[in-house]
Amino acid sequence: MSEQIHNGHRERLREAYRKQGMDGMADHVVLEMLLTYVIPRKDVNELAHRLLNTFGSLLSVLEADPKQLMLVDGVGDRTALYLHTLFDVHRRLNLASVDRTSGAARLVTPQEACRYALALGMGDRYETLRVICLDANMTVLHTEALQVGTFSRVSFEPRRVIEIAMLHKARKLILTHNHPSNILFPSSDDIDTAKMIAEIGSKLEIDVCDQLILTKNAAYSYQYERVFLFSTPAVCNVMTLEEYSNTIVPASRSYLS
Repeated sequence: MSEQIHNGHRERLREAYRKQGMDGMADHVVLEMLLTYVIPRKDVNELAHRLLNTFGSLLSVLEADPKQLMLVDGVGDRTALYLHTLFDVHRRLNLASVDRTSGAARLVTPQEACRYALALGMGDRYETLRVICLDANMTVLHTEALQVGTFSRVSFEPRRVIEIAMLHKARKLILTHNHPSNILFPSSDDIDTAKMIAEIGSKLEIDVCDQLILTKNAAYSYQYERVFLFSTPAVCNVMTLEEYSNTIVPASRSYLS
């Protein structure tokens, strides 16, 4: 009898999705429906709430490392891998959306470069320095996470950047690092590092065509001295740091000084 009740509830979840889509469903209902596909013959409503209470949001649940997920009562290895796989699929689709035809992304505009970098760094919990190697036509040859740091700092090894660029015969480079604090503004260390990287590229005749600071949905470009803020993957607003500070995060104006 209990199994019939659970099966009926699961079918009602799927029927609700068929009729109204995911936009009309609360996060805990979406997560509950997802869990039904990996945990058979069991009420997963409480587990869905427990995961959301632990991590704070549906996105944070999917972003979480499988080992962190398994610390939640009721989540085993299979369930943890399943949930994290959904996030990796989402990340892969975001990367693929930059170029749907050739299979190799071309980052011709700053908007394309920022969107690609944000998709590449989805789920990074600590400051992570990445390099994007490009050919002369701005086609991506290789991407690599050079260094993973702490919540507020990442070290920089110029020699490693040079090795990767030469190995993949890169003519151009884009370097990125994220700010997990979600504060977009460059620190004094960021500014010094950007100058150092540009000088190294000039000596090696490799064009460091941009360096990007990333948050959840925005990127600051040193080359263009602009913030590229994405309200959706396809909609990008371009503004100065001061405009960004005034309209988006007024409390952070002090970082401009």
